[in-house]
Amino acid sequence: MFAPSIMGMISFFIVLAVPISLVILLIWIYRMYKNSEIQVEQNKRIIELLEQFHGESSKEI
Repeated sequence: MFAPSIMGMISFFIVLAVPISLVILLIWIYRMYKNSEIQVEQNKRIIELLEQFHGESSKEI
């Protein structure tokens, strides 16, 4: 029978940990990218609203 050694088990977990870590890292990078796109759109909208507000407030003076 096969009796796993400690080194064999450690290398097995390392072999599993590397791809899993890579997948988690790629998912995290993708989410950061998507969130930054959303934030850019929100910032553009805020700027538009501020410009509208500034235009309206300068007409009232």
